[in-house]
Amino acid sequence: MKESFNAVPLVSIVIVNFNGSDLLRSSLKSVLSQMYRPIEVIVVDNASVDNSVAMLAERFPDVKVIRCEKNLGYAQGNNVGVRAANGEVILLLNNDAVVDGQMIVELVRTCTTTCAAAVTSKVITEGMPSEFYEMNGSVNYLGYNIMRQFADTTKVFYAGGTSLMFRKNIVGEPFLREYFLYHEDVYLSWRLRLQGLDIRMAPNSIVMHKGNATTKKEASSLITFYQERNRILNLLLLYETITLIKLAPFLMFDVLAKLGNAALSNSKSLPGTLKAYWWLATHSKWLRAQRAKEQAARKVSDEIVLRLMSADVFDESRAPKIVRSLNVCAQFYARLVGLPFLTPEHRTVKK
Repeated sequence: MKESFNAVPLVSIVIVNFNGSDLLRSSLKSVLSQMYRPIEVIVVDNASVDNSVAMLAERFPDVKVIRCEKNLGYAQGNNVGVRAANGEVILLLNNDAVVDGQMIVELVRTCTTTCAAAVTSKVITEGMPSEFYEMNGSVNYLGYNIMRQFADTTKVFYAGGTSLMFRKNIVGEPFLREYFLYHEDVYLSWRLRLQGLDIRMAPNSIVMHKGNATTKKEASSLITFYQERNRILNLLLLYETITLIKLAPFLMFDVLAKLGNAALSNSKSLPGTLKAYWWLATHSKWLRAQRAKEQAARKVSDEIVLRLMSADVFDESRAPKIVRSLNVCAQFYARLVGLPFLTPEHRTVKK
């Protein structure tokens, strides 16, 4: 059911910052230049040791700053900001995002004219080829991004955390604190879809994004840990049991391929990958309890959500043509066991 906003809702913009003074300065300048009003801006500082807090006090005295005593991560940091927000509408924004002047106007317009529970912007990431903005992507059964799936650029599987707007009365605090960072946006959107709610993109809401500008300073093994663990957490918490059983070959192939690639590539990702699997193995009690909560909250079956996900094992836009045969095999298996999947709306976009 569509819920209406107040005529001009207050938008609370929550930005989590960790040692990103220069990035934050550029982001806030663009945010405060927005055409949309009323807004409130909340910066949650995750115990930065640079001059972030001093810079905020000097240059942006009207911004509400919440100083955390330790680094709570992106997930819990945003929860803290949402808790303090007064707005009917929440906008989560990365501290390395510079936004177009009409960005919030377009997000609010999409929220008010659709039944979407969450809306995301068109995020232009530094270094990403322009062809990836002609169509929107989705994720596959394993939670990996698969590009160029939706020709209708209002359609997405999940709302990316770089710029994510939602209704506070529907979502509340958006993330599990255990996620810390990475894949928490997929978690939120997937949960909303299991409740029968929609996710949309506002294509005219433009955000320029540096991409991993904060996390690239961290150790690669730590990044790998959160990326791998949280991706698998989404599968274990949100899929129905029968779906997990049917996906067992995909999961086993993925684990073996991930370990083999990490071991053979002489990269620093192997310790992080092993740590992720160890965490999952040693937190079974928490996993069972949280999974029970997620499954009890669902209102639709996996069949509905899977129709928005790809059966492909690899993203063909980024991998050699030889992988297409593996994707064909994966699609055949999905049909064999009765797993629905998304058929791309168009393989090419007419110019």
